[in-house]
Amino acid sequence: MRPRVVVVTTSFPRHDDDPSGHFVRSHALSLARDGADVHVIAPVGSASDPLRIEPLLHVHPAGGSSLFGFPGAVARAKESPLRLAGALAFAEGARRRMRAIGHVDRVIAHWIVPSAWPLLAGIDAPIDLVSHGADVRLLVALPRPMREAIVRSLLERDARFQFVATHLLDTLARSLRPSIADRLRAVSRVEPAPFDLPDVGHAAAHVRRTLEMKPAETLAVCVGRLVPEKRYDLALLGLAHAAPHVRLAIVGDGPERSRLTAMAKASGVRATSTGALPRKQALAWIAAADVLVHPSASEGAPTVVREARALGTHVVACAAGDLERWAELDAGIAIVPADARAIGAAVKRAAERSISA
Repeated sequence: MRPRVVVVTTSFPRHDDDPSGHFVRSHALSLARDGADVHVIAPVGSASDPLRIEPLLHVHPAGGSSLFGFPGAVARAKESPLRLAGALAFAEGARRRMRAIGHVDRVIAHWIVPSAWPLLAGIDAPIDLVSHGADVRLLVALPRPMREAIVRSLLERDARFQFVATHLLDTLARSLRPSIADRLRAVSRVEPAPFDLPDVGHAAAHVRRTLEMKPAETLAVCVGRLVPEKRYDLALLGLAHAAPHVRLAIVGDGPERSRLTAMAKASGVRATSTGALPRKQALAWIAAADVLVHPSASEGAPTVVREARALGTHVVACAAGDLERWAELDAGIAIVPADARAIGAAVKRAAERSISA
């Protein structure tokens, strides 16, 4: 009999080309290909929606999509605090779905809070936790007694921890008393989240034709949620100051979109704003670009940077998460200060390297 595995997550694609939580889906699919009977509990609709059968996966809608959706729970709660009620809806829906699934051999929680704590209280099956960054930042922001009580309760359940970046494990461990930190490190490993990369070569060529890019012209892209912590305004200002010949495409949506569009017009940067795109189209823009600009202030193991390098696109980024570690091993990643002129100059250098290659 195949082992039954339940994946509990606050982010999961609503359709095949939805970029939200695509790495969670990749993880779930890898478990299924290894022979597990995989059930995913996620806020992909109402808790009353029917089970969604996908190739190799059973997806159980649990509610809470009012909070756990694009462009992220924090941004959605800031826009409307009433959306915080979605956390309770998801918790209740997830527990109801767990009861309906019945016996499980293993539970995997993506994000420590809330997918593992408090949702898995009372679950007897072995627990694996995957931390992506926002959960660590939330835990560190909590009062220390509460933070330590959460981590200790999971350790007492013999939970195993996976952090997608060394930086995240170190950040959480440093916020705990040494005895708890040592126990955490003993049951933790660091491994970036998996992702699938479709062939986007033809689509990338189409992007450059649509933009009527000349062979010597440079295309830079910013790809992601348009929220303040991503600091895409630094990319705009950097290109205006140090690389005015570079064209910029901003791929994504969020509360910062209108401000960034106005900044581009005021600065004279030749910028294209695509809005939110299906994942395959977003990847085509990355593949079409000469350089990805990623000035984010807080990260773990940013998938967009890994995707860019897998597609052969140079990266200019600010130090966050494990990016400095990656740059030591990959000359295609340039780490620069969070300064517009420094970013612009680095983009210019990366573009020159891309053209010469």
